[in-house]
Amino acid sequence: MKSIKNAASVCCPNHCEEFDVEYWSVISADQDPDLKTAALGGELNLVQCPACGTFFHHDGDFIYLDAPAQLLVFVFSPKNRSQEQELRQRMQQDYQIIKNTLAKQLHIDYPPVCVFGLDELKHLLQQEEDNSFESEAVAASAAAAGFGVVRLKPSYAREHHFPYYVPVPTGRATANGYAVAASQVLKTGLKSPLLLHFKDQMSQEGATAPLTL
Repeated sequence: MKSIKNAASVCCPNHCEEFDVEYWSVISADQDPDLKTAALGGELNLVQCPACGTFFHHDGDFIYLDAPAQLLVFVFSPKNRSQEQELRQRMQQDYQIIKNTLAKQLHIDYPPVCVFGLDELKHLLQQEEDNSFESEAVAASAAAAGFGVVRLKPSYAREHHFPYYVPVPTGRATANGYAVAASQVLKTGLKSPLLLHFKDQMSQEGATAPLTL
């Protein structure tokens, strides 16, 4: 899916005369990585008032999609936080439309995420970056310990606060088998809160094996 721009009329915080701008209303991060960088840097949808030169963010709603990461984010204006319940209902309706029109192309079978404002989106994306770095460390440590590595379904890993990569059990691929493999990798000295949490959850009675790709 391509990133899309829309036009809108805005006023700057200094109450200058209204002017027209273009802003990103749909962002396809895997297709346009520069827009992800802009979001992380706080520069996404940044506009400048032609009258006084003030820079500010256009605060209209938009959608952020990173298909390979299975991350679909509906970003709403912070000024509408009091309408969160209604906006979440609208998000679910729009999500169904997206699934019905783009599911075959993008394989959307994961739930959307809702945030309010660019700061919350930036925090979410930074957390994604941190989890990805930690997950890569898990994969490297698992491989060094002689384990195979499997990638978890990203939306499943995000929801459960698991690393995106985990060691493959040497025996049966049961939840307990994954817990044992994770424990052995942690014993190598790896400091990974995500893998530790994964190990603890897989050790629970009645736990089921994780969803993998």
